[in-house]
Amino acid sequence: MQLKRSTLAAFAGPSLPLAAIALPFIVYLPPYYAGTLGLDLAAVGLIFFLVRVLDMPLDPLLGHLMDGTRGRWGRYRPWLVAGGLVMMGGAYLVYMAEPGIGMGQAFAQLLLLYLGLSLMLVAQVGWGASLSTDYHERSRVFGWWQAANIFGMILVLMLPPLAGALTGEDDAALGIHAMGWFVIVAAPVAALVAARFVPERPVAADRVEPSWADVKALARNPLIRRLLVVDALTGLAPGITGAMFIFYFEHRLGFSAAQASQLLLVYFLAGFAAAPLWMKLAIRIGKHRAGVVAALVYIVTHGGLPLLPTGDVASAVFGMALAGLPFAAQLFLLRAMLADVADVDRLETGLDRNGLLQAVLTTTSKIAHALPVALIYPFLDLVGFDPAPSAANTPEAIAHMTLLFVLAPVSLMAVAAWLVSRWPHDETAHARVQAALAERAARPAE
Repeated sequence: MQLKRSTLAAFAGPSLPLAAIALPFIVYLPPYYAGTLGLDLAAVGLIFFLVRVLDMPLDPLLGHLMDGTRGRWGRYRPWLVAGGLVMMGGAYLVYMAEPGIGMGQAFAQLLLLYLGLSLMLVAQVGWGASLSTDYHERSRVFGWWQAANIFGMILVLMLPPLAGALTGEDDAALGIHAMGWFVIVAAPVAALVAARFVPERPVAADRVEPSWADVKALARNPLIRRLLVVDALTGLAPGITGAMFIFYFEHRLGFSAAQASQLLLVYFLAGFAAAPLWMKLAIRIGKHRAGVVAALVYIVTHGGLPLLPTGDVASAVFGMALAGLPFAAQLFLLRAMLADVADVDRLETGLDRNGLLQAVLTTTSKIAHALPVALIYPFLDLVGFDPAPSAANTPEAIAHMTLLFVLAPVSLMAVAAWLVSRWPHDETAHARVQAALAERAARPAE
């Protein structure tokens, strides 16, 4: 049974403020804190990395708690609403920070923001994994989720130039503040809309409370291990790109910061437009095969970015449109594949651990997006790269940056494509699992 589009839209709504945090956290906030707010470049990399390191163990804990939540509000609903409120407060502190902020204060405020993000995100993806048991409908559920993520990124990219146009000022702080107000308003509103209009399925589990032995057993599941590795690889690749995007297009290709932002908007618009195509392809050939195709497209299009001529806007627009085509695919396909793996886990253990499993995947995604800033910024500092917009970098520093910008993501995505091509759980295997679960549910209680 297909879910109504209105239900899917309400479910996907929290992705808008979540995306408005995820994109700036990689692309805009680190350069803003290092440049406009005056913090040291290497210190910014350390702060943003440590926030994510401390936040990472929280996701599995939250998923575990959500799996055991019972009440008239449901399993995920109260956590989502709480996350929206925490995110609202954290966004105000982080996005409205002023020059002179200290490292300790920046760290604490970022940590609060990420607490709200974790609450909302883990609740949302766990909820989405439980909305349907159908192999193809899960591609549709998480396809809508990813399309909303991209739409949120598009909205937040439009805010800085819109703020500049309305005020007539070219000030980086205006764009950051506009992003912050979007999150402050959208986070609680989207959470409340989802809480009102998205249904929750009954918990389908033979046992409610998992033991620590059950939790540890997750690490021995080969399907889960492979998905986590693939998720890390496919997260690291765009994470590296995002961490260096402004630097690459300013210092290598000669565009201004405003032009680089517009090119990033083209990238996400292409990803948004292609999202329905990836959903259809996943339904036609299977989720993992669609993932392989997306990885290969990424390798070709991203590997071609060094061919773009300096300062040529038309070529850059075309190149970024091509590079954006596979952006939507990997994340939503892996989420949908993990929902299938949760059924395998339930058949083997009798536990419904959608929340925990989706939270673990969230943790690997955060690791993959935290490492680029923590590793690349100090490396760029080491090779003498100056991130200031007007800086005159040496050809050697530009060459090192370019090599890292292109070669590292392409290599990581190639390994991911190979791993996904060997994925054993297709539609036929899923049907067998569902049949076994239905047979067990039909047995009379002993």
